[in-house]
Amino acid sequence: MTQEQLGFELGVTKSSVSAWENGRETPGFRLLEALRQALGRSLDELICDAPAAAETGVSKDTTDTDAASVARNPDERALLARYRRLPARKRGALLELIRRE
Repeated sequence: MTQEQLGFELGVTKSSVSAWENGRETPGFRLLEALRQALGRSLDELICDAPAAAETGVSKDTTDTDAASVARNPDERALLARYRRLPARKRGALLELIRRE
């Protein structure tokens, strides 16, 4: 994901994302959940730079909704990102279409 794509996803500028990556600034608290979802990372990883459970071999307690909301590969991340950019009406129509199958 490019800085521009992440910025668009979060509603911030590309330069803001660049500043976060380079340690000049940190994202505001209100952005953490959206950032977690966009990057498919835990809040521990984002805030504390803690390694992911898969990397440490330590399992973490997650709910079904947490597990379902994390993309498992680049294709899923791309689909999720595109879904999140859809207007609410189109999201609803897409979900209805999927439920029919």
